[in-house]
Amino acid sequence: MREQDRPVADSSSDQGNPINWMRWIPVAILALIFLVAIIISGRIILIPLLFSMATAYLLAPVVKWFENRGWSRNSSVILTITSALILFILILIFILPSIWQQLNISYHQARTLATDHSRVEPLLSKLKQVSPQFFEIVQAQLDRLKNPEEQARIRAIFADWLKSGLFRLAGLTATVFDLLLIPFFIFYLLADYKKMRARVDKLIPPRYRSITTDLISQMNHVLSSYVRGQVLIAFTMGVLYSVGFLIFSVPLGISLGMLSGLLNVVPYLGTLTGLTLSLTFVALDGAGFGRLFGVIAIFLVVQNFEGYYLTPKLLGGRLQLHPLWVLTCLVIGGNLFGLLGIFLAIPVIAVSKVLLNFFETLYQQSNFYRRAGLTLLTDQGQPLDLSNSSDQTSSLIIQPASSSRPPRSVITTSELKSRVRETDPFSED
Repeated sequence: MREQDRPVADSSSDQGNPINWMRWIPVAILALIFLVAIIISGRIILIPLLFSMATAYLLAPVVKWFENRGWSRNSSVILTITSALILFILILIFILPSIWQQLNISYHQARTLATDHSRVEPLLSKLKQVSPQFFEIVQAQLDRLKNPEEQARIRAIFADWLKSGLFRLAGLTATVFDLLLIPFFIFYLLADYKKMRARVDKLIPPRYRSITTDLISQMNHVLSSYVRGQVLIAFTMGVLYSVGFLIFSVPLGISLGMLSGLLNVVPYLGTLTGLTLSLTFVALDGAGFGRLFGVIAIFLVVQNFEGYYLTPKLLGGRLQLHPLWVLTCLVIGGNLFGLLGIFLAIPVIAVSKVLLNFFETLYQQSNFYRRAGLTLLTDQGQPLDLSNSSDQTSSLIIQPASSSRPPRSVITTSELKSRVRETDPFSED
């Protein structure tokens, strides 16, 4: 028997800790705590940065399209951002002026109703028939508005609100400054992505570089799928709102519907904005209860369709998440962290799934898992203890000796250990 073929004790084996990669778990926990601390301390700039990252994910395919046609990276990024800004400005030009004009019309209609109750009387008479109790509440509030003292109090409240708004001007300036940073964030995220990725790869030890790069690629794919799925959902909801508003003759139905859908990217913002504006426009347009209830029904139907079908199907399908998990994470995120929890619930659970699959793969490739799944026998058919350095057995067989089938392979102990090290990137040398 050759000396090098005898089983020897490996002082660096995983006897003390059979799952080698578990030693990285405390490091990962500390890194997560450090990341949370950075987010909390830098929460002022967090929202613009998150928005910039989401926009970069959305524009990345366009940049790649220009690159494939011979444009340089920087030129592709500049052209893409410029085109996106032009499109955004055109959308604002199409939507905002018409909504602003309708707001002015509604304001003058409201002032007319405050002095001329002839247009309100039919609505109040219908309200009295439907709900006498609610009619009494509305009538009492209208009577209060006729009181000069109440009108003076309302003007004082409005003046105080205006003063407080002026004191918030510095905060508004900071917000505008944050908005101005967004295009620069987007540019550098798109233009220098490959450089940043290469820099990160250099920091990773060569033996772990392949699996770490694969992990980052999976997380990148998940986040980009989430952003593009959210935009698709927002556009779909905008179309549904527009169709519903046209059915019930809501003023500016298409513009208001698309605005409500696009703002739905921020949880509840699209619903609150669209519902408030649409009810105001319809009520001041002299509509009856049928159209008012119709507008409310539109939001109920579209919101339920989005929550129970669009989000689970579109995002769940893109991210390979079960619809039940998506709904559960939305509920838990909303209860724990409010709007931010709802906004981040799905990408967090998607990235968590990628990490869990990654650690599951490492576990299945570890010596601990593979040794537990195989019975290694000596050529006499006895179980072999690899951790026992006094074992002088020179070869291993996979098939038990008692089997009528011949052994599939016979390899030396040193060869087996060498193969384990080659196939397990996290095993100790």
